[in-house]
Amino acid sequence: MNAVGAMSLAVDFSGLGDINLETVIAAIALIGTVIVWLVDRYFLRRKRLVYRVQVDAPIGVFPSSHMVDVEVRYQGAVVPDPSIVLLRVDNAGGMDIEPHHMHEKVSFAFPDRKIVGLEVTEAKPEALGQMLQRQLDSENFIETSKLILPRTAINRGDSFKFLLVLSGRGDGVTHSGYLAGGSAGGGVYHEPRPRGPGRRTLMFGALSLLLVGALVALFVVDVLQPPDNCASGRLQIIGSTAVEPTMKELRSAYAAECTQADITIAANGSRSGTRALNETATRDPAAAGQLIAMSDGPAEDSPDLRGRSIAVVVFAVVLNRSTDVTALTVTQLRDIYAGRLTNWKQLGGRDLPIRMVSRVGPDSGSRRTFRDKVLAGDQELGISSDDCRTKDDPVAKHHRCEVGTTEELLSRLNDIEGAIGYAELGGSRKYPVVTVASIDGVVPDASKVADRSYRFWEVEHAYTYKAPGQDSLQEAFLDYLGSMQARPILARDGLVPCPELPSAFCG
Repeated sequence: MNAVGAMSLAVDFSGLGDINLETVIAAIALIGTVIVWLVDRYFLRRKRLVYRVQVDAPIGVFPSSHMVDVEVRYQGAVVPDPSIVLLRVDNAGGMDIEPHHMHEKVSFAFPDRKIVGLEVTEAKPEALGQMLQRQLDSENFIETSKLILPRTAINRGDSFKFLLVLSGRGDGVTHSGYLAGGSAGGGVYHEPRPRGPGRRTLMFGALSLLLVGALVALFVVDVLQPPDNCASGRLQIIGSTAVEPTMKELRSAYAAECTQADITIAANGSRSGTRALNETATRDPAAAGQLIAMSDGPAEDSPDLRGRSIAVVVFAVVLNRSTDVTALTVTQLRDIYAGRLTNWKQLGGRDLPIRMVSRVGPDSGSRRTFRDKVLAGDQELGISSDDCRTKDDPVAKHHRCEVGTTEELLSRLNDIEGAIGYAELGGSRKYPVVTVASIDGVVPDASKVADRSYRFWEVEHAYTYKAPGQDSLQEAFLDYLGSMQARPILARDGLVPCPELPSAFCG
C-alpha cells in the first residue's frame, strides 16, 4: 500500500472536560489561520498564467531518401527547416487576469527560429480564441521569433493553444513578462510536465490535514459553542435581483445550523420589494413581519420601513467578449446610451452593432444606480428590440432591449455578440463569454471603492416593516447578515461588508 493509500484516525473526546477549552479553540484557530494564509498566499489569490509546450518537433521524412523530395509550404511559399510548436496557455490561478495586469508584455520566444504561421486553437471559451485570433491578425504581435500575447481579459479557468509553424534549426521556447495588480500580483510559469506524484502526495497530505482540522473545529464549535442567533419560523427575502445569488448562499449557510428556520428567496427588483413590503403591511402587519426586502440603495420614503445597511455592492459595465473592447470612459458610456455611438468599431473594436441589454425600470436598483452614478441622471433610450438580437424598430438607430432580472441580463450578454449591460461584479464573473470593462481606466474592485476611485457602486439595505420582533427569525437573520460568519460569503460574491468600510460609506 502506498504512503497515501490508507489513513486511520482515532480521536478520544472523553477527557475534553479536563482541557482548557480556550487553549483548544486558540490552537485550532491558529492552525486554521496558517492554513488559510498558505492557501490564500500560494493558491487562491495569485494570478498564474501557466504555459506548456505540448509539441515542439521538426517536420520531415525519416529516414531520408534521395528518391523522395519533400517540402513544406505555407501560403504558397516554401518553409526551410520547418518545425511545429503547440503551446497551451492556462489561467491556472485563483484570480481573473485583466488587460492592465500585463504591465510588461507577456511574450514567448523561439530562439533561432522564425514564426511563419500562427493559429489560435482549442480555446475555452471559444469567444476568447476568436478575439485573440482577430487581434493577432490585425495587430503587430509577431516579431520574427517572438509571439507577444495581446493584452486581453483571461478569466479564471480560461485556456487556449497557439499552433505555430516555424522556420529554422533552433529549438526550445522561452518566455518573458509578468503580471501585476490586485492584492497579490502574479507571474507567468512554465509547466514542463504534469504534476508528479510527489506534489500530489504533498497536496493530498495538506488536504487531509485541512479536513481533519475542519472536523475537529466543527465538533468543538457545534458541541461546545452552539450558535446563539438561531430562530425558528418562516421568512421570505424579496427585492434586489442583483444580490439574489448571495442571499441564497447566506440562507443556505444559516439554515444549515438553524434547522428550524424556513427561509425562501423571491427576488423581484429593489423597488418592487419595498413596495410589496409596504402593501403587505397595509393588508396584514403580521405577514409583513415575515418579510425582508433587499434594496440596492435607499428605499423611497416610508415612515414605517426600517432599513439596515448590509454591504456595498460593486457594480460593473459588462460586455460580450466579441466586442474586442475592454476599456470605456464615462463619456463613451454616455454616448452609447444616448445613441451617439452605435457600432463597436467606433471605439476601436469589431464591426458589430452595440446591443444594449438593460434592466426593466424603474424598479431595478442596478438600473437606478447606473443612471445616477454613470449616466449622471440621464434616462436610457427606448426599447428597439424584443429579443435583444434583432432590431424591431426600423426607425431607431440604436439597439436596446430590457430584461427582468440580473441573471437574465448576464445570460443574454453571454450569448449575444456586441452586447453591453450592467450588473453586480460577483455575478458577472460567472459567465465565460462576458468580460468586465474598466471605466476611466479603473477596473471594478472592492479596494477601488474604498479609495473612491471607482464610482459605480451602491449600498445594499435590508428593510423590514417597523422594528423586527425580539427573538423573531426576521431579527435573527438580520443579525446574521451583519455577523462575522456572513462576511466571507459577502466578500466572495464581490460585496464589501459595511463594517469593513469607513462609516461614511454605509451611513
